[in-house]
Amino acid sequence: MKEVKYPAIIVILFFSMISCESNSYQEVSGTVENPTYEANVKQIITANCLSCHSHTSDNQVPLLENYDQVTAAILNGTLLEQISAPSGQGMPVVGRMPQGTIDLITRWANNGFIIQ
Repeated sequence: MKEVKYPAIIVILFFSMISCESNSYQEVSGTVENPTYEANVKQIITANCLSCHSHTSDNQVPLLENYDQVTAAILNGTLLEQISAPSGQGMPVVGRMPQGTIDLITRWANNGFIIQ
């Protein structure tokens, strides 16, 4: 006796198709036109920088724990230079952030460091 397996195949194909569209925050962050510190930049800095640039680390590096510290690091020229450097030559040490993420931080700075 033959079993009809079409429903199972249809379900598998459906989930395969919808799982192919998966964009991470880094991939879509380059499309934010008016980024703010609270909505966009803070989470990037937290995920990529605070393991070394916070009071909890033993490193003697600039702190990037809050809006004022991040803004100062951009204004003195170090933060954008470091994150824009080729992989292995800048920050973060684990590898260069996606270009869309770097562009978002640059856009935030160019737009006047909007907080919220």
